[in-house]
Amino acid sequence: MFSIGRDSDMPEGAEQKDPDAPKGERRRSVLHEGITINGDWTSDGIVEFGGTIIGDLTVDTLIVARSGRIEGNVRARNVTLEGHLEGTVAAINVVIRPSAEVKAEIACQSITIDAGARIEGKVMCKAQAPTSQPRESAST
Repeated sequence: MFSIGRDSDMPEGAEQKDPDAPKGERRRSVLHEGITINGDWTSDGIVEFGGTIIGDLTVDTLIVARSGRIEGNVRARNVTLEGHLEGTVAAINVVIRPSAEVKAEIACQSITIDAGARIEGKVMCKAQAPTSQPRESAST
């Protein structure tokens, strides 16, 4: 993973959140078209991806741009797909835009699929069970 705050450690086209930004704001990485990664990548922030990755991604929030291409497995809380993904997705929330081409097994709690999206594979969407509240009993 890349160090924060040292521009020389980052690939061309990648941007990180300003380390002096107010606390509570999540780090954002932007990888533009033309960047290729062979290997796995982990981030605790938001990743906007427009390049190509052959490997697995574990991130908090992933946005795959129209030019983005992922061949691997994705684990994230939130995933928005506009580009190409081939592999698996394990997420809480998944949004698949009309420009997306997806060949994957998707496991999530909620999913939105826009008209025009091309999907081949399996979707398993199971909402999280509500937490049970203890019932108050009336005593006589």
